[in-house]
Amino acid sequence: MRHEHHVFHNPPRATSADVRAALDRGDLPGVLDAMVGSAFYDGGDWKELQELHLQLLDHEDRQVSALAATCLGHLARVYGQMDEERVVTALRRARSVPHISGTAVNALEDIEVFLHPRRARWRGRMWRAVRPWTHSA
Repeated sequence: MRHEHHVFHNPPRATSADVRAALDRGDLPGVLDAMVGSAFYDGGDWKELQELHLQLLDHEDRQVSALAATCLGHLARVYGQMDEERVVTALRRARSVPHISGTAVNALEDIEVFLHPRRARWRGRMWRAVRPWTHSA
């Protein structure tokens, strides 16, 4: 059995066209980098990026579909806006897919934190009050 060390790097800025081009080439590492690069930085068309990542939630490659959920959370952070009803509905549906479940839950939390910070703080305070053993002192 061989172990590989994965090193985190911030991918360069990318556009939805870069993601599509990498998909067309069958370049999986390029697809993944372009997906993050398109969602991580401000300056693109958030609606176009949102549509792209919603489509990629259903991609046949597990890494692509799971990363699409993460990228939707990034879009909430970066742009502070989205078609929340469509995105939340898609992510809730994605929670039932085993390989996407965790990233979908994280993306839903990101959407709440970045689009509704007061509500997120209130829920956090309520959670700590109801379950104080879950909060470190």
